[in-house]
Amino acid sequence: MSRSSWKIPHIILNLENSDRTINRTIIYERMAAITPRLIGQTVYVCNGLRTIPIKITEHHVGFKFGAFALTKKRAKIGNPKKR
Repeated sequence: MSRSSWKIPHIILNLENSDRTINRTIIYERMAAITPRLIGQTVYVCNGLRTIPIKITEHHVGFKFGAFALTKKRAKIGNPKKR
């Protein structure tokens, strides 16, 4: 179920207020929104198995962190002998 539209976006406050010199920021909250203050940073989003590096650009603002870290593998279709 998605978050109600009348509520404010979920933001990680300690990430917003932190210094930009931190070189490895791991994010476990996939439903947190990406804000304009994070542009230019590289964050690592946990997908349950490993952390995936994401370089934040202007295109990412407004999306959730989980949209860029897939949790499932893509299905391989067809006969494995022909691959």
